[in-house]
Amino acid sequence: MSRRTDSALLLWLVSSCSAQPSGPVDAGAADRALPTDPRAAVCADADVDSIAFTRVQQIFDFNCLSCHGYGAPLNLVAGQSWKDLVGQPAPSPDSCGGTLVAPGDPGGSYLYEKLASPAPCYGAQMPLGEFFADPLPSCVVAIVGQWIQEGAPSSNEDGGTGPRADAATDGSP
Repeated sequence: MSRRTDSALLLWLVSSCSAQPSGPVDAGAADRALPTDPRAAVCADADVDSIAFTRVQQIFDFNCLSCHGYGAPLNLVAGQSWKDLVGQPAPSPDSCGGTLVAPGDPGGSYLYEKLASPAPCYGAQMPLGEFFADPLPSCVVAIVGQWIQEGAPSSNEDGGTGPRADAATDGSP
């Protein structure tokens, strides 16, 4: 086909398409809920009074472990994530002088900034998709923010006060 024929065919296809559905209209379609982001499933009972860390860990498990698992500089695996986040300085160069999770202060927590801000002080918004940021639904980010606002409590029996896994031990109790 010639370039002129290709252009004419394309013009005909575009002009013959319309915004109207080609088949019968489903009258009940307006009553159906729009598809939701499956990552928002954790928000189902978001109107609870307080956020348990197990719920925050669930967010990490479903959204963060592909990059922040075993062996990563920031390990968000269950049993290690709280210790690696709460009160810990954000790693350079992306720290911007901040703390990963500052209990009681979502705005001062680098984790919250990386989840909530489309333009954090360093790098891209988390989590990352294959080629660019794939921000979490706002209700998921709100859960993390509420947990931090509540003081970032741990679900561990030791209250999250145990030593970090990478902390040096000298064998003393």
